[in-house]
Amino acid sequence: MTVDIFANHAHVFPRECRPEGSIEALLKLMDACQIKRAVAFAPFIDEVHDLGIDPNEWLARELEKHNSICGFGTIDLSKSDPARQAEAIANLGFKGVKLHPAYQRFNILADKLLDFYAAAEGLGLILCFHLGVHWHRIKDYHPLLCDELAYFYPNLKFTMEHVGGLSFFLDALAVLTNNLRTGNIYAGITSVLNTNQNLLWYLGPERMELLASLIGSSHMIFGLDFPYNGVAEVQEAIDVIQELELTAEDKAKILGGNLARLLDGSD
Repeated sequence: MTVDIFANHAHVFPRECRPEGSIEALLKLMDACQIKRAVAFAPFIDEVHDLGIDPNEWLARELEKHNSICGFGTIDLSKSDPARQAEAIANLGFKGVKLHPAYQRFNILADKLLDFYAAAEGLGLILCFHLGVHWHRIKDYHPLLCDELAYFYPNLKFTMEHVGGLSFFLDALAVLTNNLRTGNIYAGITSVLNTNQNLLWYLGPERMELLASLIGSSHMIFGLDFPYNGVAEVQEAIDVIQELELTAEDKAKILGGNLARLLDGSD
């Protein structure tokens, strides 16, 4: 069975600040790993501050030339208008927003983000949360906070990237299974299948098969973590997924079918 791989979770940057993370470099990786489409995240504001550009507007302009890449925006938490930022991201044609509570130093349930979540829910934006140990106070980004988020915003769709990593896999699994009734939370299979790096997040094939048995393959989405993973790491993860004790249909869902359905708004 031929699989059209549609991968989530690529961080891209202007060549001036990170040439190995440019859109051109991403396209080369996609070609090497036979990935048909990918979701690319705009840089966080501090990563392009010295260039004096708006990261979302930059990405929107760049993607006018690349129809194989779908854009997700980021928000600037130094500003007081996150809900308006959600509207601006949607108006750029983006389908979602990347959020990194540890890197951006915010609590998932912070008061200043509540209007943003309501706006994202109403606009149909998909949120991608980094969830895995990342050298910031864990109380701000513990996966169990996502259960509260799902409770207060029952129509908000989001991914739990890295499925909490090795440290919080069971907590993330609890949130995922607890919210199967609404089905709006997805396990981000990103940087969890590489044996030579990212060991803090390594989950391995047995946990992937456990995930599929408990939440269903329809709630698992493959991600790249480009440029932190290169061709070797991405191909390793794809090979592991292809070798799981799952049906060909299940593997096709994980490797792109679920993401395509989610972004098309039919899920």
